[in-house]
Amino acid sequence: MNADCEVLIAGAGPAGAALAAALAPLALRVVLTDAAPAPEGADRRALALGLGSQRILQGLGVWPALADHATAIRRLEVTERGAPGVTRMAAREVGAPALGWVVGDRLLQRALLARAAELGIEPRAAAVSALAPGDEALAVTLSGADGDTVVRTRLLVAADGSESTVCRLAGLPRHHQELPDSVLLARLACDRPHAGLAHERFGAGGPMALLPGPGAADYTLVWTLPHERAEDLAALPARLLAPIAQDAFGWRAGRFVALAEPRSVRLAESWPVPATGERVLAIGNAANTLHPIAAQGFNLGLRDVATLAGLLAEAAGTDPGTDALLAAYRRARESDWRRFRTITGWLPRLFENPAPPWLLARSAGLAVLDLLAPVKRRLMRHAMGLAGPQNRLQRGLWP
Repeated sequence: MNADCEVLIAGAGPAGAALAAALAPLALRVVLTDAAPAPEGADRRALALGLGSQRILQGLGVWPALADHATAIRRLEVTERGAPGVTRMAAREVGAPALGWVVGDRLLQRALLARAAELGIEPRAAAVSALAPGDEALAVTLSGADGDTVVRTRLLVAADGSESTVCRLAGLPRHHQELPDSVLLARLACDRPHAGLAHERFGAGGPMALLPGPGAADYTLVWTLPHERAEDLAALPARLLAPIAQDAFGWRAGRFVALAEPRSVRLAESWPVPATGERVLAIGNAANTLHPIAAQGFNLGLRDVATLAGLLAEAAGTDPGTDALLAAYRRARESDWRRFRTITGWLPRLFENPAPPWLLARSAGLAVLDLLAPVKRRLMRHAMGLAGPQNRLQRGLWP
């Protein structure tokens, strides 16, 4: 079976658009497809990008379009309400300009799509609706406003989100679990400049994160709560919600002057088992949809992109959909996936028990971690996406 392209990317969200931009300079015929139009309007959520992700975006040629709109995270404090222990992390401890940056989701996706288009890859307005395997290619039916088209590809990349149609059509079983939590998102203004300081705050009311925003004292509030509580709080007028959030968080960031645009999003965890099939593999949220407590969702997806792009560059001139390449992708990514699946699974539960012995133990743990500089630096490098071997794209060099 002849192929119309080497790689077909299903999904033009941030992960799919990033992969298109990464593959465009290679000697590959690439098709990017998505039934949804490119995003317009204001950002819906803030994404925390680790330094490793920033380097990948730099390598893709996207960072210049984002730099003026990104807020650097220079320090992080991890604390628990009612306990004195604290772990402080600073970029200077690992000789970095920042631990990461905060950018808007739609701004990021538009920048990635613009870069892919600049390199010659425009998304087709169609969705994958059927798959038919062949000896040397996969026949993929794309359904759009003008009807159905069949595209034959050597490799199909599922970048179509946590409810991936591609994974379902490929027959990949999926682990899916509805979590007991929702996340309450809101814009927050304080009376004290953040100076690049992010907060991770645990307490009886649920974990709270404050991500520094573009204004000197602006934050994004990310508050994990049981479903009903999150929905009830999101329905309150912002002026009534602000003092409730202040009481739960405390005063480490100053006084909450204003809160705006609260909304509640239900959480679930989801991933295919395995992450590859016959000429099919998953990246981004299609490969891992996790609890946002570790702020690793898109960072994990960008590492998928960098790994796959590196493997395809090494395999230039050969069939990119072979079992050997798919197995290499799984081997390269599974430890990273497993690590953050474990962390996002147990971390929210670790701080649930408010009993004084547990509170004291956690407080002591945070204080001890703050003193164990080598251990802390290792944790920081993992969180920043700098641990393990780094290919050219992960070092900001591409192709």
